[in-house]
Amino acid sequence: MNGSPTNRRLRLVGALGGAVFATLTLVAFLLNPGPSSEHGIPVVEYYSTHGTETLWGAAFFGVAAIFFLWFAETFGERMGSRAIGIAGAAATVALYSVTVGCWEILAEIFGGVDLIDVSSNGYSTALVLRDIGNGAAHMGNFPATAYVGATAAAMLTSTPSWRRLGWVGVGVTVLRLISALVELASNSRWSDEVTIVGFLAFLAWVFAASAMLVWATRRSDAHAVPETTSILASGGRPIHRC
Repeated sequence: MNGSPTNRRLRLVGALGGAVFATLTLVAFLLNPGPSSEHGIPVVEYYSTHGTETLWGAAFFGVAAIFFLWFAETFGERMGSRAIGIAGAAATVALYSVTVGCWEILAEIFGGVDLIDVSSNGYSTALVLRDIGNGAAHMGNFPATAYVGATAAAMLTSTPSWRRLGWVGVGVTVLRLISALVELASNSRWSDEVTIVGFLAFLAWVFAASAMLVWATRRSDAHAVPETTSILASGGRPIHRC
């Protein structure tokens, strides 16, 4: 039994949650790519002219985080990886939320201000918030890597269609780990490109896993409907098929 129609619809929405997360997070990233430099004046200048975009990006990510956790719960329940999968998703959301929260505060403080009116303490505050946000993002990459690895491992122990995607997940896990280490250890310009590639690979993986889960959920529900109909037609007695 797959539960009531309402439960099936909720599971389908949960399965779709990963795709919603990936899409909304990508929109948030495009709205707020961040300043080109980590020094005080460029940071303040960026948020003084991109305050609205930053706030919208934070709102999109907040909604995305809800769907990501819903997806992680739905995926873990189906694939038997609830503990590490949900823990990885929760840690990822928590650390990335610190990053987005710091950006949101910067937009609240400096959005629309004139640089002439910003004191030296203001620039120092901007740098501190930016550094806290960056640090949280750097560490958030590791639970994100753990989440990709956990979902890939769960797929490798499932049916052949899941296993094929699981091997892709192994490659994404390695790429995500390398990008996380590069971002943490290097300050060179090329490391930013590696970081972006790793982040986009993470979003692409969540989207692909979500799409696969939606397909599997719909297929399972479609097979459950005829069985339920047959049971009802037999007066509530299960029909045994050879």
